[in-house]
Amino acid sequence: MEEIGLIMLFETLAINNGRILNLDYHNRRFKQGQLFLHCQTMIDDIANIINISDEFNNKFIRCRVTYDKHDIKVQYFDYIPKNIQSFKLIECNYIDYTYKYDDRNLLNQLLSQKGDCDEIIIIKNGLVTDCSIGNLLFLKDNHWYTPDTPLLQGTQRAYLLEAQKIHLANIDKNDIWQYEKVMMINALNAFDENRAVLIKNIKE
Repeated sequence: MEEIGLIMLFETLAINNGRILNLDYHNRRFKQGQLFLHCQTMIDDIANIINISDEFNNKFIRCRVTYDKHDIKVQYFDYIPKNIQSFKLIECNYIDYTYKYDDRNLLNQLLSQKGDCDEIIIIKNGLVTDCSIGNLLFLKDNHWYTPDTPLLQGTQRAYLLEAQKIHLANIDKNDIWQYEKVMMINALNAFDENRAVLIKNIKE
C-alpha cells in the first residue's frame, strides 16, 4: 500500500499589499488537504506559517505552500499574470485532481497539446471541467456560469458562488458554443470581465 505521506499537496495564495486574499477559503481547503494526508500536526490557520514582510507592501505576491504528511515549505514570488486569449479543447477521461496535487505531470502533458493556443479546456466524460491553472466561467445572457464538474474546487470559484456572483451549470462540450465568453479564475486571478475572451477563441 502506498504511503500516503509520499503525496504532496500545495496551496497558492495571493498576497496583495501585505494582505492574504480569500484566507477563509484557503483554510477550508488546507484543512481538507491535511485530513486527506493524515498530517502529523494540523495547522488550523495557514496565515500562521506565512511571513508577511514589509517588502510585500504595494506588491502582489504569489505565495506557494507545499506540504506532505511530515513537512511544509513556504515560498514567495512576484506574480506575473498569464495573458490568455485562446483555448484548445482537450479530452481526458481519467484525470483526477480532487486535491491540489504537487504532481502536475498529467496536466502538463495535456497542456503540451495546446498547439498555438494559450491554454486548454479539459473535457472529462464529455463535460467541461477546468483549464490547467484554474476554474472557468462562461457568460450567457448577462449571467456567468461555472461548470458543476470541476477538477478542483477552487477558492476563487467558491467565493464567487457563495457571493452569488456566478451560478452552477452542467456544460457539455457541445454546449460551449451557446455561451458568449469564457474567463479563467484562480487564487491570483479574480473575476474581471476585461480578461474574458470570446467563445470563438476556443478551438476544437
